[in-house]
Formats: sequence, structure tokens, C-alpha cells
Amino acid sequence: MNTYKAIFSYDGSSYYGWQKQPDQLTVQGSIEKVLQTLSKAGSAQVIGCGRTDAGVHAVNQVTKISLEQNMEPCNLKRALNSLLDKSIRCLAISRCSDDFQPVFDAKKKTYRYYFIMSEVMNPHYSLKMTHIKKKLDIDKMKRALPLFVGKKDFVNFSTKGTPVKSTEREVYSFDLYKMEASDFLEREENIYYFEISGNGFLKQMVRLIVSAIFSYGEGKIGADDINSFFLEQKTSKLAPTAPPDGLYLYDVTY
Repeated sequence: MNTYKAIFSYDGSSYYGWQKQPDQLTVQGSIEKVLQTLSKAGSAQVIGCGRTDAGVHAVNQVTKISLEQNMEPCNLKRALNSLLDKSIRCLAISRCSDDFQPVFDAKKKTYRYYFIMSEVMNPHYSLKMTHIKKKLDIDKMKRALPLFVGKKDFVNFSTKGTPVKSTEREVYSFDLYKMEASDFLEREENIYYFEISGNGFLKQMVRLIVSAIFSYGEGKIGADDINSFFLEQKTSKLAPTAPPDGLYLYDVTY
């Protein structure tokens, strides 16, 4: 088998997540379908560094491609981009060792979550960021971010998925920024984004953390409520899971 390290960027709006599933349109399934065409009936496989949920996007999804067909990386990249839907693009590709593991070799993963505070949602941002109609206290929200930084048990900020050995994860940094006015749309918007980096993330962990911060910004919960969710396993969540629209797998460091 020939193995390659490839980076994909995709708009996840119309996909049922990354992971291949029967009778569902997924990102992994779409890439593997193209690879099987290129392999001329030979076996083909793609393994991603993270399993994004339905509607979630990726800027840098690092993958390992295993392909029977021996192709030069530049030719494989060109072929992938010519056959894939325009919502998925291969940004870079190179040969790699058979031992490369996109998930376990990763040292740091970074996600971004974009949201806009406005009475009416700009249609150009639909399905690309989350629409918040209510007024949130941004300064207050920033003061809550350090509560999630460090090595902690995030079991209460996750949902059931693939079984994991431990629900403990370490968040290295967690910040909230406001975006500047876009030259593209030539208007000022109340667009913000969270940027969170860590050694790994549980299923829906980022979206549940974001939803807790939203609730904190609305004054529905306090710091004590957040801290209590790190002390013992709960039977409920602090807040409903934040929508997938604004979430992006942004970067992976090896």
C-alpha cells in the first residue's frame, strides 16, 4: 500500500459528519469513494485526525490515505480536487510512513467557534456561524474562559460516542475574539469567535463548553455552577448543546 499525509478543508453544512456511515453523505465516505475510483478497483482508505459531527466544518483535517495505486502526491491532489464536490478540497498532500497515526500522533488540536450577535441573520453567514439573537455580556464571558483551562475531567461536557479510556483532557488555551469589519461585505458586524486548544477533545465537548459560556453570558449560570460540573458526574448538562454551524476544526499540531 502507498501511504500519504493529506490535509482537507471542507464545508460540513450538507454532510452527516466526517465518519463514514451507511446510506449517509459523509466527508470520509465521499473522499474514500473518489479514492476507490482512482485506485482502479483496488482498496483505498482515509483516516482523519478528528470525527467532526454533522454540520461541523474543518479548515485543516489531517488525514492518512492508504492507496493501492501508486500516484505522485501532486497528481493525487489534482485528481482528488477534480472529482470531489467543491465543498471538499485537498489543500496539501505528501508521502508518509505507514506508522503515521493522525489521531494519536497529534500533540495539539485547535477548534474555533464563530457566532454573530444580531437581530436578523445575514444570509451570507447562514450555516457558517451561529446566530445569537440575545445580547451576551462578552466581557463577562471572557472572565469565565479560564475555568475550562488545565487538565480536568470533561465527562459532563461530552456526549456518548466511541468509548474512550479516560474523559480527562487538558485544555491549553481558551480565548474569545471579535472579528474586524469584513472588506468583502463592507459592513461592521458583531461577529466573534472562540479559539480553544488542547491535547484532545471528547464528542461534542467544544459545543457543550461554548453553550455553557453562552449561558454564563446571559446570566443563567454562575462560576460556581461551572466549577461544580468538574467535581462529580452529572445526569444533565449545564446548557443545550450549541449548534454545529459555527464550529471548525481549525488546526492540528504534530
